[in-house]
Amino acid sequence: MFGRNAELSIIIDAYRRTISGDSEVVTIYGQSGTGKSLLACEFGKYVVAGGGILLSGKFDQLQQGKPLSALASAFNQYCGILLQSCELASLKEMLAGQLNAAMGREAFHLAKLIPNLAHILSLDMNIVIQDDGCANAQKRLQYLLCRFVEVISSIFAAPVTLFLDDLQWADSASIAAVNQLLLRGGVASQTTHFFFLGCYREGEVNNCNPLWKSLCNNSLVNARSTQVKLDNLAEETLSTMVSETLCLSPRLTRSLSSMIYHKTKGNPLFVSRLMISLSKEGLLRPSLSRRRWEWDEKKIQCQKLSDDVAIFLTKSMESLSDDVKSSLCVLSCFGSSAESTFIKTLEKVLKMNILTNLDEAVEEGLLDKKDGLYHFSHDRIQEAAYNMMKFLDRRHFHFKYGMALVPLLNGQKGDSNLLTAVNQLNLAGPESVQEKSQNITVADLNLQAGKQAMEMSDFSAAYAYFDNGISFLRKKHWDEHYALSLELFDLAATCALTNGDFVSLKLLSEQVIEYGRTYADKLNILYLSSCALAFSKLPESIEKGIDVLANLGIELRGHESNMEACVQETKDLLSFYTDDEILNTRPMTDPTMMIAMKFLGKLGVGMCQIMPKSSPYVMQRIIQLSLLHGMSPVSPIGFVYLGSYIAKLGDIREGYHFVKLSRSLLNKVGSGECAGEVICADIQVRAYVEPIQATLEYHNEGFAAAMTSGDIIQATINNICYCTCIVLAGVNLQTVQEKCAESEIFMYERKMLVFIVQLHACQHSVFKLIGTDEKPTYVSAEEENIIATNTSVRRTHYFWRAYTSFMFRLYDDAKHYTEKNMDCIVNTWSFMLVAHSNHAFYIGLISFWLARKTRDGQQWHETGKKSKLALKKWAETSKWTFENKWYLLEAEESHCNNDFESANSFYEKAISSAKDHKVRSD
Repeated sequence: MFGRNAELSIIIDAYRRTISGDSEVVTIYGQSGTGKSLLACEFGKYVVAGGGILLSGKFDQLQQGKPLSALASAFNQYCGILLQSCELASLKEMLAGQLNAAMGREAFHLAKLIPNLAHILSLDMNIVIQDDGCANAQKRLQYLLCRFVEVISSIFAAPVTLFLDDLQWADSASIAAVNQLLLRGGVASQTTHFFFLGCYREGEVNNCNPLWKSLCNNSLVNARSTQVKLDNLAEETLSTMVSETLCLSPRLTRSLSSMIYHKTKGNPLFVSRLMISLSKEGLLRPSLSRRRWEWDEKKIQCQKLSDDVAIFLTKSMESLSDDVKSSLCVLSCFGSSAESTFIKTLEKVLKMNILTNLDEAVEEGLLDKKDGLYHFSHDRIQEAAYNMMKFLDRRHFHFKYGMALVPLLNGQKGDSNLLTAVNQLNLAGPESVQEKSQNITVADLNLQAGKQAMEMSDFSAAYAYFDNGISFLRKKHWDEHYALSLELFDLAATCALTNGDFVSLKLLSEQVIEYGRTYADKLNILYLSSCALAFSKLPESIEKGIDVLANLGIELRGHESNMEACVQETKDLLSFYTDDEILNTRPMTDPTMMIAMKFLGKLGVGMCQIMPKSSPYVMQRIIQLSLLHGMSPVSPIGFVYLGSYIAKLGDIREGYHFVKLSRSLLNKVGSGECAGEVICADIQVRAYVEPIQATLEYHNEGFAAAMTSGDIIQATINNICYCTCIVLAGVNLQTVQEKCAESEIFMYERKMLVFIVQLHACQHSVFKLIGTDEKPTYVSAEEENIIATNTSVRRTHYFWRAYTSFMFRLYDDAKHYTEKNMDCIVNTWSFMLVAHSNHAFYIGLISFWLARKTRDGQQWHETGKKSKLALKKWAETSKWTFENKWYLLEAEESHCNNDFESANSFYEKAISSAKDHKVRSD
């Protein structure tokens, strides 16, 4: 490597900062052939020599259909090194233990991406594991990758370096995964030192690229970002390179290096290939008599060369034999590299002698061969080989190679040849089909490939497969191949929703609605359309969901009965069943009823926000249908909200019973689809029975469950509930501030503006109490709009404002914000929240305070009394959490009544109870 010492030092300095505790991002960019990969390779040697962890992968232009290929290769290669190293045997066992502890059974899904991980964890990948429980498998995989990096960094006490080459060809799933690894809240944490190094061609990654945005946006990435540009070599540097290569003084080689520089403009790849070409032609040769290299200056000067290294490489290959050129063309159709075992397979199906010819190309320096892997020495060489074929010929060869691999497919999950064959067929396109039956074969193969991509969490690649499959279908496919057509359109729509491609979802939905033969065949599309609508038009989404359920015989309209009646009817129904009978109820198998349950689960969440009086009836219907048709993944939601409603109505103990039952049912149905939501709702009741400090860890469990299933909304709700609970639990305010800051970053990265507004209200109070001038980053106009239009957010906002005003004895502000808060109570969430107790306690304190200072004291006294009675009732189920608060409100009421002796007694009891129960902030 010549002339890159300064750039290498920049990268090494950035890496050293990682070792000292920071996380860093370095990107190397430049024109093709400037030595980006070579520079990264030199840095990699430095990392490994220093005991660091190096994960290395490369994106490939012709393998973009293979989900997460570069990341999978990087992680799998590292796991392979661990498996082969005897020296790391003990650490390998420790790694397996910690990975199992961190991921549990979810490690199976990561092992599907990283086969060598299955060997480390001793997983049987042939076992079929139902995967109905992932709301977003891509988010789950991102989370698991982050956990993997955290564990290996901890085990080996070393920073983790991830190097990805050719970012300009990165697929969207890989971009999303890299973003998550880089974002705060991913692996960029205080305990994990992460270094990312990437290379890309200048001019082929624009400012709209999501990865580029993340790498350049320090507000999103918890890391310093450094860019290293590689230009062509300066003439003086090239002179040194030629001099040292030929072992001659610069004075002797100056004429040669000058000619090479002017012909190549100092492009390192061009320089090296030109010198090899000159040597082959005898224009640059060793002289035995002179014991040095010599060259024919006049003939070199007369050579006419293209300014484009790609054209030069293509012409230089013309001298190769036809067999070698043919074999290079075959290899180039499959990307930049291929295993020798796969090439042997190609030899059999294509009846060609490929390996011998590739070995000859290795001798020519066009290919490298290491550990049975043949790969082009440079991407430009692969492109040159690929461009030796005419466009129409390339399509013909892609189709030929793809169809040749089809008979080898075994039909089993994870068949390594499936994606390879399908990618070849898709590169050829429908126009290459020669027989009518081949259209259906290719469409079906795309269906299988799309399903495999979905299992690997790459929904963009999956959508591309399904879309390609649809493109291979012939006219009248809905009549002649209905089942295949319906499944392709259904799954394509599912991926479109996951990818946020609502335009494609609409077009796909219209086709299914038009050509679907039965209403049941259209249900999944209707569900997906309803989910998409909920992002922007929640009321309309709910109406459409209610319409679908009505068509299925589940009528929700006209059932706005009061909560008490609805809960009592449900309890009466359940009185005929024991807990064991409920837990052992048969699984739901009717596909139509299962999709109806998904509609109910989604409606329940939406109705809680804008139609709270109707949401208890949704809970009732979920339970009724579960008992009648069997338990589905949605069933635990019905039971946990039943417990929440019962607790809200005053019977904490019975509500506690049902939320525990919902957790048992969650484990019984074996689905994580709604685990984050069930755990979060469970904690809201559990905190009224168990010590508040003991419930805090449950929120971390709920967060992990939601992240694992890819349910970012429920992960965020668990996060914000945790922040509220630690305030109530009396956690040190500095710790609260730090946790709120972490949560704010997490929510900001995911654009959870509604939750950010609620968190900011809490943060504002914490900052005030600590006495810092720091303020949360507000969302300005968007925040104001959310406060104005969302009653639940408005209630939270006014509560924290009232709380802060009370703490600083700002009489007018406390009165104003408390009145605003109380105006919002009627139309907010109908189920139980831990925040309700916090609100009741402080509204009670404020009310008794205002009762002593205002003319309408009696009204405030009654408000305070209601809060006191609520705290007294809650103290019956959890003295630990609520007794001290009840005593304090008793003291305040006594003070209002001028009964100072009783007030003093209750103050003493409150202090003693808070001390005993470790809630000293009160």
